[in-house]
This record gives sequence, C-alpha cells and structure tokens, in this order.
Amino acid sequence: MARLLMLGTVNHPHVEHLALAMAERGFEVTVGGDTLSELPASRLPAAGIALYAAPDRSRSSPVGAAAHVRWIRRLRRELRPDVVHGHWLCGFAFFAAVAGAKPLAAMAWGSDVLKARPTQTAANRVALRRAALALADSQALLDRLIALGAPPEDCRLVNWGVDRSLFQPAEAEEKRSLRARLGLGEGPVILSPRSLMPVYNPRIILEAWREIAAERTDAQLVLKHMGVVREELGALPFADRVHVIGNVPYERMPDYYRAADACLSITSSDSAPRTVFEAMACGVPCVLSDLPWVHEQIADEREAMIVPVDAHAVAEAVRRVLTDRTLAAGIAERAGQLVARHHDRDVHMDRLAAVYRALL
Repeated sequence: MARLLMLGTVNHPHVEHLALAMAERGFEVTVGGDTLSELPASRLPAAGIALYAAPDRSRSSPVGAAAHVRWIRRLRRELRPDVVHGHWLCGFAFFAAVAGAKPLAAMAWGSDVLKARPTQTAANRVALRRAALALADSQALLDRLIALGAPPEDCRLVNWGVDRSLFQPAEAEEKRSLRARLGLGEGPVILSPRSLMPVYNPRIILEAWREIAAERTDAQLVLKHMGVVREELGALPFADRVHVIGNVPYERMPDYYRAADACLSITSSDSAPRTVFEAMACGVPCVLSDLPWVHEQIADEREAMIVPVDAHAVAEAVRRVLTDRTLAAGIAERAGQLVARHHDRDVHMDRLAAVYRALL
C-alpha cells in the first residue's frame, strides 16, 4: 500500500476531503499540519487517519520556519512516505520543498499565488522548482505557476469536484420546507457562501443587497461563512432580513444552496472555487465576479451571470435572476449539466490518485 503524507491545515475541509478520498482509493494516508481553532476538530482520526501536529510557531518567522522544516524532515524519517503532498504553495508546500521531501506534489489554492507578497512569491518559486508535480484547480492558476517557473509537463489540473449524491436541486415544496427548517422566511433567498474576508468583498455584497432589499421587501440575504477570518461589516442594511451564519457541518451545506434563489461569489481573486460548482449542482443560478478562471468553462447568461466587482452590477444581475424565471431556469439547467460533465468528485479524485501513483 502506497504511503501518502499530506501537509496542510488538518481540520480544513479541503484537506480533510482530499485525505479521505485518497484513503478510499487505497493509500495509507497520514496528515500533518496546523489546526484552525475556529473550525471543528478534524474528522480524520475517526476515519483512521493519523494526525501529526505542526510546531506551535508562526511559519512567517525565521525560528518558526526552521522549526517546520525540521518537523517535516522528522516526519519523513519516521513515516517514510512514498509521496508527499503540500497544500498552499508558499506554506506547507514550500516547507516540504526546503525539507527535501521527494517526490513532492505541490498544490496551489489560489490566493497563495494570485495575491502573493514578494516573499511569498519567492517561496512559491522554490516550491515549484523542487516539486515533482504542481497541482491547481484552474488553467488560469496553472498558467501562473508556469510563469513562476513550473515546467508545463509537470503541471496537472485537478479540481475539487462535487459530491453529486449530496448536492442536488430541490423541488419547490422541498425548498419551502428547507427555508422553514433553516429559520428563513418564505421570500427569495440570496446566498453568499464565501468567507467574510476583504478578498471576497462582503461590503460590495452588502451594498448590492441594499439596492435589492429596498425594492423587494420579501427578499433575504444569507451570509454563510466558515467563521475563520471575518471583516468587520458594521451596521447591516435591512438587518432584519440578513442572516449571518458561521461554520456548520459540511453535510448541511447543501441545505443552504437548495434553499437559495441566487448564489453570489464576488471575489477579487479566485481559482475555480468548489462552492460555485456545489451551488450549480443544487440548481442555484450564480452571480460571479469576472475573473480569468470563470471563462474557462462558463459564459455570461449561459451557466452564470458574470459581473464586475461593483455593487450596482451585482444588484442588477441578482434582480434579473429573481425576476426573469426563464433566464434563471436556463442558467440553472446548463450549470447543472456543466457540473455533471466536468466536476464530478469521483472523477477528479480518481485523477488525483492516478497522479500520485505515477510518481511512485
């Protein structure tokens, strides 16, 4: 059985889901890394996957960086992994590269490359130079990795994929039942499932909401965030119809998508976020900020509404989705077909497992 050491935040859903998927595909998986105190404890030990805690020191300090490199070297000696996977290019992937982990699959997530500071860009270059493979979930992000020095032949596009048995559309009656169960009103639901960090532009969303709420007295906004890092939002417009909801178990996320009439992802930097495809799988028309990754598979008014990061543009797109039922239904249908064709979770996890095995 091939031994896989995965390095990242041990209780982050992305890391958990990849680790569980690889264990299902026959790998002996161990996971090492830090823990986000704002998130629930990792589910991995219950699945028989051993965890190793990273040093309790900041990776951004010289002392903390050295401690992480020594820690990874010790893990390699003890565990003797056949493959090492480093999440977050300028984070664990970089430290694994410096620690001499081989073969190394270095995975970029998005902002670790697209919003990197100069020192982080330097770390990204080191990780890519020493990695056997560079992984990303969009061609736009892969292109940036190649620009940083990753050999094109060593780059692989692997998306997160959607569990289509979990994320499915709801019929009208079920949608009403879900809203009641979630404590929402009967009127249209606008969902923002991204974090409340500046890069996700929650203030732009709230300004767009102000426009919509002034016109639609039955509309309601759900700000569903992970609860990790959040921007101070101040007074919420039409606060009696705004629901701010923190972390919930991942298995409950389909309920929020299926209860919604429109889903917003108005980010300044991104790379094929899983939340968008989960919303599409649940039959929710999406309003997306105009970023390079979007145009790889999505067209405006075909699979989503594509807008600039501008409150009025967001409001106008949501207004059209809520009022033009033919437009909304067409977008939802075509987006669901896109997910079925290109974003099935099992297909992408099989692809990642094959990538690992090619390194053995």
